Amino acid sequence: MPLSRRAANDIGYPPTHLADIRIPFHPVEGSGEESSHGGAGHAPRSHGPHAAWIGEAVRAGKRYHFGRKRPFAHNATNLGLFAFMVASIVGLAVAGAHLPAWLFVPLAPIPLGILYFGCFVLVVHEASHDMFVVFRDRQRQKRWNRAFGWAVAVVFATHYGKHWEHGHREHHVRPLEPADPQQHNILVGRPLLVRVLCNLFVPGFLFLERTIFRTRRAGGKSTSTKGVILLFVGIWASALTLTSLTAGWPSALALFLGIHVLSALNQIKGALEHGGPIGHERDPFLRSRTTFFPLRRVLLPFHITLHFEHHLNFQVPWYDLPRYHRDLEAIVPPEVWRHVINRDVLAQLSGRLGGLSDDARELAAPFALPAAAE
Repeated sequence: MPLSRRAANDIGYPPTHLADIRIPFHPVEGSGEESSHGGAGHAPRSHGPHAAWIGEAVRAGKRYHFGRKRPFAHNATNLGLFAFMVASIVGLAVAGAHLPAWLFVPLAPIPLGILYFGCFVLVVHEASHDMFVVFRDRQRQKRWNRAFGWAVAVVFATHYGKHWEHGHREHHVRPLEPADPQQHNILVGRPLLVRVLCNLFVPGFLFLERTIFRTRRAGGKSTSTKGVILLFVGIWASALTLTSLTAGWPSALALFLGIHVLSALNQIKGALEHGGPIGHERDPFLRSRTTFFPLRRVLLPFHITLHFEHHLNFQVPWYDLPRYHRDLEAIVPPEVWRHVINRDVLAQLSGRLGGLSDDARELAAPFALPAAAE
């Protein structure tokens, strides 16, 4: 049997996708299964039932569902943090007028890139799940999340509707399968290092990578359109010109270089979430990994590295993911837990971490019982 309608509703999967949230009983020749443990190629297509404990784990997130939140408190938290990050970006730009250029230009892009990344994660990512802001009226909620999502995504040359409002839902239903548009930042090892260095030190590389280079790869899809790129150029040309006139060229240059730091962080984020063999496991709920490391709350904010939990139930707001993580520890079998929860960040980035062990795959097989029942 597939994932139950009750469990699917708990994470917001539309009924038309219920048939897709399945896993195969056996490897199918030509399905991509031969590459599922080697970290190359697409993940195998998902058709079949899930282990019982996975359904229990999904339902455990229902207590944190955004629909149970008080709109005023939830919205005040997210809007307040967004306003703080925007104010910090402006503050750093103003500081550039009072600090020596030789010090400010090399260093300021780092906090600026982290702030850009934080804005994208908080606003665009949460909005794509209709939970950056919440209202009692669901249609109003959808409209406002779409508006906030577009407002931030276009600043970073991203088509919100194509790549996030629709593309991110596809990523959750069929992660790393051919139709997933968000599978192009999962490099590990030397290719990841090269990509990060290019994003950091080759001016304009990120724009070429996200448009021309990506569409040349098999199944590659640009995150932008001509209209979005024109808006992006107009926004940044105006912002950088205004910044140069008011705070000076060092501030404008630092603001621009911060985008490169953002792009490098996005490559690292993807490698931690889905990079290597874990991204090609048979069950789509087990194709992501959570990573803990020092300073993760600063470098990759809003608990974005708690990705195993997020893929189990994507209706849990970012601030409740740590509590959901603690609840899941009593549900997920220990042998599976030790493979999807990682504390060796360098092992994951280098590609040295494998996928699930054979014992863990057996526990993830259809009809495996919840951990408490074994």
